[in-house]
Amino acid sequence: MNFEDWIVDLKTASATHACGFRVEVEGNPKDPSGVNPGRFPADLDGLSQVRLLRCGVDAIAAAAKQQKAEPAKNIGLSEAEKKAFASQPKRPKLSLKKK
Repeated sequence: MNFEDWIVDLKTASATHACGFRVEVEGNPKDPSGVNPGRFPADLDGLSQVRLLRCGVDAIAAAAKQQKAEPAKNIGLSEAEKKAFASQPKRPKLSLKKK
């Protein structure tokens, strides 16, 4: 069995192996807070199940590392609008202290 044959979908943070096994991660794909494995194929022993699960999580993490972060978009404000926005007074803060 090829343990490296994965189809990764970063939108759903999941990976599907060629044998039909599916694994999903919760949280950050590079450092997941939870892992939800699907049903393992019946012919796999325990060590192969663990290896398949580990390789699936590694495949998701590798795909997330390869994905490039989108650069910040320019929302099209002119310099005058930026200066006007920056010079606005700050809002008063709500306080429970008596004056």
